[in-house]
Amino acid sequence: MEYKIIDLVFPILVHFLALQLTGILGIGDAAFQTMLAAVITMPLFFWLYRKDQNLWRKEKRKITWIQWIIVIVAAAGLNILFSALMSFLVSDYGITSESQDALLSSRMLFQILGMGIAVPVTEELIFRGLVYRKLERYVSVKKAVLLGAAIFAVYHGNLLQILFAFPMGIILNLLYHRFEDLRVPVLFHAVSNLMAVLLAAI
Repeated sequence: MEYKIIDLVFPILVHFLALQLTGILGIGDAAFQTMLAAVITMPLFFWLYRKDQNLWRKEKRKITWIQWIIVIVAAAGLNILFSALMSFLVSDYGITSESQDALLSSRMLFQILGMGIAVPVTEELIFRGLVYRKLERYVSVKKAVLLGAAIFAVYHGNLLQILFAFPMGIILNLLYHRFEDLRVPVLFHAVSNLMAVLLAAI
């Protein structure tokens, strides 16, 4: 049991420490800070993912171009819905997210490169490629989907982000379970983040 817990916690802890390190460096731009932490840790997580993949290889399911388009449209649409709900919670209940506000007020280049590329790749390597895939071996698929989403949500650290990261985590876990291809949740995550950047900019 201890080994399983360590196996699940290790990649999350490494990424958390990388975020703290970039914070200690005094980097003022929140998007650049998260991008740097993602880039620094990405090679390690990719190596762990490939190593794990070689031990537990599954057949990737063929993805049609129509399915890719559906993933893109669904990600954009879901983020629009989440953004509307977020605005409602902020205006009517005063629930705010300083970290989210800091990211969306960063330089646009870092928002695009960080939130749109580096962060989705690294977070999907962690939470789908490593954490969820291990959970799927330890518990039932249903429990793995829910527990993996809960871990993903809690890691985002504040109430507002948790409220939206949990259903997002469920969707990303289901996509990875359905297609057995990490590119699918990465694309969904990236499009969703980029839509958030776009909506904040207009």
